Amino acid sequence: MNQDKKELLFSYIKVNIAPIIVDFISAQDIPNALIIDAINNLDLSGHFEDTLYLPPEWFNKIKKNVILVIDNLDKISKEEQLRFKELLKYKKVSTFNLPEDMRILVTVENKENLNEEIYSLLISL
Repeated sequence: MNQDKKELLFSYIKVNIAPIIVDFISAQDIPNALIIDAINNLDLSGHFEDTLYLPPEWFNKIKKNVILVIDNLDKISKEEQLRFKELLKYKKVSTFNLPEDMRILVTVENKENLNEEIYSLLISL
């Protein structure tokens, strides 16, 4: 990976203006990351347990200074990618807000395989 791109990425992450999309680093290379695999994750909304409405399981793993990484977004259909719109645009899942300082990173192999609406919500490096 190009060292300049890596430095630029981490400076953008610190600023936290908007979710960032990259095609030059894998989710496993991001320190302090909570990884959601887009291919296998259908849990993007809350659920009921008895009379309580609870967030998805991964939501409870959020810790201070964690970077939320949505991995392999380009590997699902453009229609399925729209499931991530609320998370990327509003930083929320159903009725549950992510922490204000939550940083979101999307990793892909090919940016051309992204839904245009989703792509418009991201800073591309």
